[in-house]
Amino acid sequence: MNEQEILTLWKSQDSKIEKVMAMNSKILKEQISQKSKKALFGFKAEKITGIIFGLPYLIILGSILGIGLQVSSLAGNYFLISIGMIFLINLKIFADYVRHLVMSYQIDFSGAVADIQKKLIELRFSLIRSVRYIGFQLPFYSTLHLDSSWFPSQANAVGIIIQVLITGIFTFAAIWIFLNFKPENSNHKIVKKLFFIAGIKEIDQSMQQLEELKNY
Repeated sequence: MNEQEILTLWKSQDSKIEKVMAMNSKILKEQISQKSKKALFGFKAEKITGIIFGLPYLIILGSILGIGLQVSSLAGNYFLISIGMIFLINLKIFADYVRHLVMSYQIDFSGAVADIQKKLIELRFSLIRSVRYIGFQLPFYSTLHLDSSWFPSQANAVGIIIQVLITGIFTFAAIWIFLNFKPENSNHKIVKKLFFIAGIKEIDQSMQQLEELKNY
């Protein structure tokens, strides 16, 4: 075997090795991409569950509000005002659940890594903004039992103080959630836990899987 034949054989073997390495790299990329996609399964399941249970809840709230407005005036009616605000806030939450579910299904995990990361970041920020508004309904749950015929005109001083304290605490909690639920506070113990419940954990896991693709 002369030198030219050896060189040709070497090039042929080298080409085969490159093709095998390229194929292995492609398979590995696809596996990592699928892991990133699977990491969002929990997020999608949580949103679907929220939609399934949220729709009947909205129907109930809407029905109560509709019937109440037919038999009573909204002016000075603590119960109807509270139900109305809870309904509107939960309507926004429900719409956000639907929007986030649609956003998660629009991510093409077979596409470019940069595009996938961009979509995940947009989903993450949108979710954080949505969570900030959930607390706004808290104060209205503390006023559902009030009756304008006796409160505050006929209520005793102790009852008024207790009511103001409870509603004040719930209002403080709502404001605290709105002001502190930001990306820069994601390491705060309480904020982090509630973010995880909302689905941030699954998004972060998906993004972590994508980081491995940068090495290929």
